[in-house]
Amino acid sequence: MSDQAIAQEELAVEADGQLALNLPEAVEADIKDYYWVNQSREIINAQQDLDLTERRLIFSLVSLVQPDDEEFKTYTVSIKELANLIGVEGKSFYERVEKAIDSLQSKQLKLSHDNTRQKITWVQSATYKDGEGRVTIKLSEDLAPFFRNLKRAYTKFRLKNVLKLKSEYNWRLYEVLKEREFRKERIIKVNELRHLLNIPDDKYKMLKHLRELIDRAQVELEEKTDIFFTYDIHKRVGRSVESFIFRIHKNTKNMNNDQEVANYDAETLLQLLVENGIHRKKAVQLAKAYHPFYIEENVRHVRAMSAGQTIRNMAGYIVKAIEENYANSLFDTPIDDAMFGLELRNVEQGFEESTAADVETLDAIVANFKSMLARFASSDASVERLQQIAEERDAMLLEALTTIQKKRKTLRKPPLLFEDMAGDPYLKPIYEKWEEAQYPF
Repeated sequence: MSDQAIAQEELAVEADGQLALNLPEAVEADIKDYYWVNQSREIINAQQDLDLTERRLIFSLVSLVQPDDEEFKTYTVSIKELANLIGVEGKSFYERVEKAIDSLQSKQLKLSHDNTRQKITWVQSATYKDGEGRVTIKLSEDLAPFFRNLKRAYTKFRLKNVLKLKSEYNWRLYEVLKEREFRKERIIKVNELRHLLNIPDDKYKMLKHLRELIDRAQVELEEKTDIFFTYDIHKRVGRSVESFIFRIHKNTKNMNNDQEVANYDAETLLQLLVENGIHRKKAVQLAKAYHPFYIEENVRHVRAMSAGQTIRNMAGYIVKAIEENYANSLFDTPIDDAMFGLELRNVEQGFEESTAADVETLDAIVANFKSMLARFASSDASVERLQQIAEERDAMLLEALTTIQKKRKTLRKPPLLFEDMAGDPYLKPIYEKWEEAQYPF
């Protein structure tokens, strides 16, 4: 789609003749450092002119794209959370994030194939929600073939492998080597290396200085990523070095950290499921059966795939996605972490205790009205008066149930369920009335 067509699509004329902005349907996104970055090899082997902040920002957004996505989504993210993720600190973080996004809307990715050269900007549009601290971003549609609907071999790595790297050179060398990890080595000519790392012509001109750059990358990649490498001179032409050979190894020391749930806790996991309409008891069952990352990847997959659509049973769709692994998550075995299991049981117990306390509140109302009805019945009150008391009881129970559900939602606790009322013949029909009336909470 051309820039002109995009502009026409995003602008509409209102009845009074004023131009109005038509914002595309956006997916609310919460980016985590354990998300996968999937990219074609053409991107990895293209020259990229990005500084470290721009690189962290764009690839954080890329981590939201799934390789089997049929189209690019538009994402809305919290600027503060994005700044925290990419390491932008201080009072001016809003301005610095916006500046980085502005730069990504003008900087070009340069791709070459045979006698064809292509130049693509990274970000197509960015809409800032003033007063909310959020931005809605869409990646350039021309990038789509390189990040989504990937059918051929592509390279993937977890975002956390690169976010903490202190140099764009180290980041790029990681990607270049990661692409050939399966071959365990890569031969790179010096000129090609300078091109891939986007090293200016006036920097690191001497071999000694270039090797110092590689040595620094070698140390940092071994310390922070899932690979490490050794290297040597591969070929000389006269006294000049023409190429290096890099030998690439899995860094199991850091790969083991994938099993940690430092970014996840049991309560967050259960809230994620419950907030998407899954019943509390089913959420606990899923949390016990599947790895937290597996659950999140499948929930995120469903939400991205269903953006802009009306799904009648979103909870059922998500449960099926988890049980059948629609996201093709690699975390397809339960987490082996005794502490997480203990925390999960504690959260489950907390949910049950708060549920028991809220049901007890409703039971107290029922008991109070039972006593009132008994007193009026013994005083020969009319049937109409007894019916009025029963109606007052039901109205008070409905109001109390709505208040409880609102409170639980505010506290991010799962709502009371029909089965929570199963032991009381008075509360069951009240819950049914409450559901039928669709009281707002």
